[in-house]
Amino acid sequence: MEKKYYFLAGLPRSGNTLLSSILNQNPDIYSSPLSPITTMLWDFEKSASQNENVIRLNNISPVVNVAKNIIINYYSEITKPIIIDREKAWGTEPNLRLIKKYITEKPKIIFTVRPIIEVLASFINILPDYSYVDKAMEESNWWYKDYLTKNDNRCDFLMQPNQQIDQTLLSINEIIKNENKDIFWIVEYKNIVNDPQNTMNGIYDFLQIPRYQHDFNNIIQVNDSNDEKVGQSKNMHEVRTKLTYISKNPKEILSDYVINKYSNMGWGIE
Repeated sequence: MEKKYYFLAGLPRSGNTLLSSILNQNPDIYSSPLSPITTMLWDFEKSASQNENVIRLNNISPVVNVAKNIIINYYSEITKPIIIDREKAWGTEPNLRLIKKYITEKPKIIFTVRPIIEVLASFINILPDYSYVDKAMEESNWWYKDYLTKNDNRCDFLMQPNQQIDQTLLSINEIIKNENKDIFWIVEYKNIVNDPQNTMNGIYDFLQIPRYQHDFNNIIQVNDSNDEKVGQSKNMHEVRTKLTYISKNPKEILSDYVINKYSNMGWGIE
């Protein structure tokens, strides 16, 4: 059976895990946990480029073929015909290059988005008193500003360059390019929650696969992740059984400092 490979990327706390769990209701779809495929491809490419025996080859096709088979071998035990590989930064230019080079020249990437202020509020809402964020701040010698609150410092740390939020925001550069207009499908968090079936229909039409009638009152997280193994909060990717919108207003969670600093950051994509 020849499998089809698609991709799920997007901002953290934007319904990525929720959408993956909904997609997994479809018996023809396997939507993965957060995937190591990008790292595997990067590591292989770097190693191969530095290997003397590879460098002296006149024909590197066998080497390229190994990379092309990484995703095939990774999902060899999955019997479903449609694979959706989930990595939040698939949309960045370097990762998009990897897809086109080693997986498919015409990828389709579902990309979940949410206002940055809501993303930060969602993070702060689930973090315990001493969290993996606080530990990371300490270990990286983050310049903790005593004149700001603990949560203000957390938000600044989460928004720093080259971290998860910033990396996924870099995908904007690719999404707005005309040559990539058929590659990305933007899914807003509010639409997943408030208009789920129409949202799913749009995804199916984008992927050009038959629509499926989902049960939004019985969502099961098939591929739950052990976030504690990497030092994150236990409930980081927890999905509720019934689809409901219960998010608090960011103004109830975040300070004016954070709201004023980051509220102008968005997608600007029509």
